[in-house]
Amino acid sequence: MHVNRCCYMFLITCSVFLNASCLESGTKPPCPIISELWANVAMQTLELRWLVNHTAVDTFEIQVGRTAKFIVVHNTNVSHSNVSSNSVLTWSWVSTLPLQCADHSVRIRSFCNHSNPSDWTQWKTYHGTQEEVDRIKKTTTMYPFQQVLKEGSTILFCCVPPKGVDITNMTFNETSYPMINITDRVRAIAVHNLNITRASGSGVYFRCEDTEEKNKHCSNFISFSPERPEDLTCSTEDLRDITCTWTPGRPANLFKPYRRTHTLYVENSGQHPVKCDESSCRLQTVPGLERYQVSVVVRNQLGEERQRYSFNITDRVFPVPEEVRVSPGVDKANVSWVLRGNLSGLGIFCQVTADPINAQQRPLMQQVCHGALENQCNVSLENLLPNTRYAIRVCCAVKANPVGKWTQLGIFTTNPLVTLDAWRRVVELSHDRRNVTLLWTLQISGSASIVRIQHYWVSWSQNGSQWIQQRGKMQTQTEISIGPGKCDIIIQAVIRTGSSLPAHINILPAERGSRQIVMLMAESASGGFHLFWEDQEDATCGYTVEWCTQGSSVPCNLQWRRVPMGKTWMFLQAGNFTPGRRYTFDIYGCTDKGDKLLAIRTGYSQELRPAQSPKLVEPIVMSSASVTLDWDYDENNPSNPGFITGYLVTVYKVPSTGHAHSPFNKTVVDPHKKTITIVGLQDNQEYTFHLSALTKIGPGPRTIVIVRTQEIHKSNTAWRTFDSTLLAQTFTPFFLLLGLFIIMWPFCKMLKSHLMDVFRYPAGMNINVLELDHDLLETSERLWCLREKDCVCSNIEIINISQTRPLVDSSYLLPPVTFH
Repeated sequence: MHVNRCCYMFLITCSVFLNASCLESGTKPPCPIISELWANVAMQTLELRWLVNHTAVDTFEIQVGRTAKFIVVHNTNVSHSNVSSNSVLTWSWVSTLPLQCADHSVRIRSFCNHSNPSDWTQWKTYHGTQEEVDRIKKTTTMYPFQQVLKEGSTILFCCVPPKGVDITNMTFNETSYPMINITDRVRAIAVHNLNITRASGSGVYFRCEDTEEKNKHCSNFISFSPERPEDLTCSTEDLRDITCTWTPGRPANLFKPYRRTHTLYVENSGQHPVKCDESSCRLQTVPGLERYQVSVVVRNQLGEERQRYSFNITDRVFPVPEEVRVSPGVDKANVSWVLRGNLSGLGIFCQVTADPINAQQRPLMQQVCHGALENQCNVSLENLLPNTRYAIRVCCAVKANPVGKWTQLGIFTTNPLVTLDAWRRVVELSHDRRNVTLLWTLQISGSASIVRIQHYWVSWSQNGSQWIQQRGKMQTQTEISIGPGKCDIIIQAVIRTGSSLPAHINILPAERGSRQIVMLMAESASGGFHLFWEDQEDATCGYTVEWCTQGSSVPCNLQWRRVPMGKTWMFLQAGNFTPGRRYTFDIYGCTDKGDKLLAIRTGYSQELRPAQSPKLVEPIVMSSASVTLDWDYDENNPSNPGFITGYLVTVYKVPSTGHAHSPFNKTVVDPHKKTITIVGLQDNQEYTFHLSALTKIGPGPRTIVIVRTQEIHKSNTAWRTFDSTLLAQTFTPFFLLLGLFIIMWPFCKMLKSHLMDVFRYPAGMNINVLELDHDLLETSERLWCLREKDCVCSNIEIINISQTRPLVDSSYLLPPVTFH
């Protein structure tokens, strides 16, 4: 009541000077009239509004007093120029102490030309919560309570206890601070430079302890003032809705309801503000409005910021294709999409890009849809890779703004291209029947998806008749029987998306009596095969080389390799072949009528020594000076580990006195010749013969035979029946020896001893000592008094024909003759 009366008297006094000049009169200017003191507790702000009642007033002094004692905590001067009479001015002040902690009062006075101040107005007070605590809560209250505090600032935290209760301790984040006396009961602490030290939304804790032994706490949040949105831009896809986006700046660290808000205003329209997301906003177009002036306002409990943007709606059209559909084929794909809204007359054009994923191919891009009809577009992408994954995007734009927005990546896979590489082997069974083995391999382009074969169809026709058979998905060969005429064969695989490309095989009519010459190939230094053949004019579709991976072994396991037209050679790596195995290559020329055999090549990737030893033919023919060996060996056997080039015979003389003799070799250079006669041997002598086959690498396993040459020997009965000529030839040397004996009689004992050493038999042999006439006969034979023609018969004793088992055989070359 006192305040109202004072203001009334003040209004009466000021009316006297309403139109007078304070300088001219030399009196004080009138005091301002406080119209409102408003408190924003969330912002801890006091806002003062007052009425200016004199045009000469240009400066105001404002004081803020705290508690009932009006302790001045803030004093400031506020200047205004060109202030008209009856103007309402505003001033605000942010308190470091929460307004709830104590009473806060404001008063003001004015100056004319910075001098002659007016009287102070009465204190205008915003009351704290002390009275409410005493009357209603009756418990200690803490401030600020669940407020957003500004990062880096200094904040006073207070405890307001009820009457009769004292505060004993105050902590901030578990740290005690010295207490500040605000009133006789209210206590506060000062925390400087608040930091955001925890995760988004985490609070900081403030505790009060009082004499009632109650420990209370409250949480607050530390954040930062809003930042002005950057890069504000707006666009439309369909002229129906507008989307505005911006960069929000530093990420917010608060959760709702303390998070900052974004609001969009269309300033040149009467539309209501639109609540926005953190970085974008969507609003409807205003009918008939082409030029837009928009602003985005960001707010939180610490303040607000604003950003403005102006644009023409027709310049910000970015059509976005929707419902993009892809219908893939093997090497192409049909793409379609639609555009929303009525965009006619804007000059729409679109482009499509298809990027292969994990494939070596450049992206495909194509301009389409110039002036799209009814906002629908269709385009066909060509030259795609089969069974390949593609990432597709579509972009549309208007002529006024050629930069459009790309759609999200869409993935599609082209259909697989399945082909069959088919081959055949024809075997003549009879003059009117042929057996055909059909083989095929799958060839799938690309690897984006696994191609599953359901089954195969094999059909063939001959002489107007047709046959068909189905083979399982795991079968890649079959056999059919055909006649001698021309035969057409088709093989096709069935897959989920359809069928493979058909493989055609044309078999020529059988040719009677035609045979190809097999040519031997020399071994390659690389260990592989270098195949060459003559070019054929009628080979219009290339050549095919056929062979068996097991060489001449069974089963064949047929392989084939295509050679393009114009190329008449092929190299096959050594790693695909086994050393010592003979391979035969059939070379076919591909013609319009079918495949024709052109040449046959056979050889080894690497020759080895023979694996088999020759088989000796018995009986062995020999004399006292020669031995003839005969053997069997299949030099043309395909299982030989190399081409047979001949045979090697090594002759060893078996020593009788322990002194070894050097062996000698005899070679047969013709692999088809399987006999040899070794001459110049000694009679009655054991010989060992090693016989082996030869390749270019060397000899193979040996066949070993041990024989003794014929001994020149006569019995006593035959001696008496010799004719006179034979007796003369025999006794002539005898009489010579007898004369020599008589002359040498004094040395008889010594000679006898010497002769006994010469003709002594090895120890352990039970052999009778020969008669004198027998000794003389043997001596004459050693002197070649007798010849082979004088012998009527011969005996051959085979001591051993192998390394492990001796063989003794006596064969007569002539029937035995008995002499009388």
